[in-house]
Amino acid sequence: MSPEEKEQLVALLLDARHWCQGAEARNAEGHDVAYTDADASAWDLTGAACHLFGWPRARELFSQLSRYLHGGDGGAKQGESEIAGMVALQSWNDDAETTHAELIAWLQSLPVDGVADDGAARPADDTVADGIER
Repeated sequence: MSPEEKEQLVALLLDARHWCQGAEARNAEGHDVAYTDADASAWDLTGAACHLFGWPRARELFSQLSRYLHGGDGGAKQGESEIAGMVALQSWNDDAETTHAELIAWLQSLPVDGVADDGAARPADDTVADGIER
């Protein structure tokens, strides 16, 4: 994820009125709509990624985001389908225990391409080949 993509995702979902659970998007009246609907005013995590970056780029991000969400121990693993990553993200987003504050804190903690939290260079998808330690 690029720094700009992270910034856009955080900015869109920062206001709790722009986040939803149980649907990819909702309009101002609370009705479920597609993330592409011009009346959409709230999105779940995957719907927001699709809305901002388009389906092809969002698909690329799903596995990366899911690996980060689950610390590499659950959800989509490297090499697993983008759809498995999307499902893992949707399950977490829609869990009744997931709060807006938790979502925002998680989004703000996301690593971005080329820079780790400690400032060191790292691979863009934050993965390392099996058997290599950081």
